[in-house]
Amino acid sequence: MATTTSTSALLDQTLAALQGDITSSTGGTSTIASWISALQGQQGLEDITDELQNLQQALSSGTPDADAIADSLSNLGELTSSAAVSASADTQAKLQQLGDALSSAAEQV
Repeated sequence: MATTTSTSALLDQTLAALQGDITSSTGGTSTIASWISALQGQQGLEDITDELQNLQQALSSGTPDADAIADSLSNLGELTSSAAVSASADTQAKLQQLGDALSSAAEQV
């Protein structure tokens, strides 16, 4: 995974991005690309990387599919919360917060 400092910054950036309208955010797709890059090849995180790619495709389509985006966000929320359990102490709380924010965002799409 990326360094602790860059991971923490990416977590903060992602949490901030989830506060807005994610279906119209071009910044959201660059944040997703950053996560895909950071998680690429990380053992045990392949499902998250795959789901991030699904979300990126859904957001990048000409007319975003709200149902596909909501499903992807919900899946990412569950996967992220599960990953938080085995994360390092310095990122565990933020990962859980991110999992909760992703699940909440899924309900708002």
